[in-house]
Amino acid sequence: MHPEKEILAYIMTYDTIIIHRHQRPDMDAIGSQVGLARLITDNFPDKKVFVTGDTNGMTYNAVMDTIEDDVFDGALSIITDVAVSHMVSDDRYTRAKARVIIDHHQNDTDIEDVAFFHKDPTFSSASEMIVRFAKINKLVIRSEAATYLYGGMVTDTGRFMYLSDPARTFSLASHVAKSDPAIQDFYDWLYTEPLAKRKVKNMFSAFEMTPNGVAYRKNTTDIVEASGLGFQGVSRGMVNQMAGIKEVPIWANFTEDAERGVIIGEFRARGITIVDIAKAYGGGGHNTACGATLENWDVVDAVIRDLDERAKTS
Repeated sequence: MHPEKEILAYIMTYDTIIIHRHQRPDMDAIGSQVGLARLITDNFPDKKVFVTGDTNGMTYNAVMDTIEDDVFDGALSIITDVAVSHMVSDDRYTRAKARVIIDHHQNDTDIEDVAFFHKDPTFSSASEMIVRFAKINKLVIRSEAATYLYGGMVTDTGRFMYLSDPARTFSLASHVAKSDPAIQDFYDWLYTEPLAKRKVKNMFSAFEMTPNGVAYRKNTTDIVEASGLGFQGVSRGMVNQMAGIKEVPIWANFTEDAERGVIIGEFRARGITIVDIAKAYGGGGHNTACGATLENWDVVDAVIRDLDERAKTS
């Protein structure tokens, strides 16, 4: 049986469905979460469907639901774009009667009592997995669902630059594009920013280099506060300020998270697998786009050394 058929069977079994994703979401987390929620409500209007979690400036027009604890009792929780427990947007999934995970990262799950774990790292985005779910099950995709799913595909592929299976990705993008997503509105949101934000990016134009061409930045709490961009806007939002440089095959952005007392590392590479390095430090992700939560700046320096060695031997 297709995993998409098994997921549909769980959805059909439950009257109440709560959809989660990872904390500090990017657009693929939001796209897969909200896109799936809209798919379910559009095709099965009698079901009660909720989305839960934090939001930030990288999540388009998403609005989360306020949910009381008892709503989870007897419900199905679906978790998209993440499989590790400490990163899930709302830990009340543990109260649900059943849990389903849909994820395209390489990490296994440590979430207990999972009814079904659909893990497939060959997909470039979790949103792409949801589009395939809709296609295989012949579900109606309406405009709002299509917009979120298309948006998740666009952003997690780096505007269709980073593809695991190009033929499948473009086929599914074509499928969802038939449902009239608000492409221009989404692109206006994605590519347009206030002048002040554009100017503040100059703060992050400088970076250090290792002997073998690894570019990196260390962003302290003071830098984050001075930028006005917030943690996520600096951590994930500024990592690709170092991208697209011929002499830089690997780049990394390390940002102090004052709220949690840790340092978040975002690692990227061009044609070099680095996810094993992220996993060695308790993180994970994709072969060339991954990250880890680090205890202190000494550990950051150790990561930089490992990335430099990988650049040397690749």
